[in-house]
Amino acid sequence: MQKKFLDRYGRTVLKGFTSTRSIKSNANSELLEYSSRSKNSSMKKFYQASEDFETGKFLYPEKPVVGYFCSLVPEELILACNLHPVRLCCEENFWTQAGEEIIPGDVCPVVKSICGKFYNQMYDRFDLVVVPGSCDPKTKLAELLSPLKEVYFLDPGRDCEYLKNADIWEEKYTKFFDFLKERFHCSSGRKHLLSACKKTNARTEIFRKIYQFRTRNPEAINSFDYYIMIYASFFMDIEIWNNLAENVYREALETREICKNPKILLAGTPVIFPNFKIIDVIEQAGLSLAADIQCTTFGRFYNPVEIDEDTDSGIIRALSLKDIAGSICPCLLNLEKLVNLIVDAVSQYNLDGVIYYNLRLCQVFDIQTAVIRQALKEKDIPFISIKTDLGNQDTGQLKTRLEAFREMIESHRK
Repeated sequence: MQKKFLDRYGRTVLKGFTSTRSIKSNANSELLEYSSRSKNSSMKKFYQASEDFETGKFLYPEKPVVGYFCSLVPEELILACNLHPVRLCCEENFWTQAGEEIIPGDVCPVVKSICGKFYNQMYDRFDLVVVPGSCDPKTKLAELLSPLKEVYFLDPGRDCEYLKNADIWEEKYTKFFDFLKERFHCSSGRKHLLSACKKTNARTEIFRKIYQFRTRNPEAINSFDYYIMIYASFFMDIEIWNNLAENVYREALETREICKNPKILLAGTPVIFPNFKIIDVIEQAGLSLAADIQCTTFGRFYNPVEIDEDTDSGIIRALSLKDIAGSICPCLLNLEKLVNLIVDAVSQYNLDGVIYYNLRLCQVFDIQTAVIRQALKEKDIPFISIKTDLGNQDTGQLKTRLEAFREMIESHRK
């Protein structure tokens, strides 16, 4: 059942918060800039959908809308209940500033950004918000959002070992599924779960084709197009997204370009529109972002739901295997898996180096930097760690560092 987080006094205090800052997003101008760089005409609908979402003009299906954070929340359970899932992760500097009215101090900018949007009525359309206990800030976020929206707190734990935790995960996911059915008065079961998994597996299939194609031809679908596609998947109907992504892929096959720059893998903090600073600087430094190991992209899409037993219980276990056991979130106990994924990707796709990106104040990404650096050093893989924030003041410094990294890679190639 939904947890009641705050007593009447707490709800009253928090509900009185609204930002007093002037709110002016640059998202639309940035969308225009990035779309002008695209060489793929099939991307137009993704850019238009993103603009509509940013301006509140996006037309949701005629069904309840469920917002959620983090890949630990199984979309398939939401889809199986005939609900529309929308991922609400946000990295926008001016919303972070607005969120400081609610969360002052040195706290995760993503959580500040989310609070800034919620407390300025940007998510009034949502019927329910699902918050996972994936990290400490998100756990507290559940309390901060509860005066504004109905919140379901999903806490699967932080141990990724499947055999030890499969029963616990199945119980947590089953309770969530039962809550959705009761809350939205539906009687979803096995056939609805299978249908939802079929949709997300079709998305995985097209994502894999795009991902692997970009490792060979990163200029044919540039980094901005790639991450806009990912951003659009946060809110678009899955089947519509799949069809549009397939069109992008087919067009890219006809416009292959030889990649002359060093090919880079980006790992660490997820890149979420409009915070494209890191990929913009990577491009300016003469590097090609050809692959990534991040939770919103590779971690969310690459692995399908593999169902061994098509009962309700078997399907839910398969979801937990994909979403929790397969998670690359640094808040979970999975550092060895992450390192192996990075090393294997560099080898498999013949990449030239790794950039580990850390959004300032997310300590768990920072903590594991030294281990990743040493592991890649032993494999003779060029590595650089970049720590930054949502502002643009350090863009010149980052470009200088990445240009030096490119020179090191070029020297390493000889």
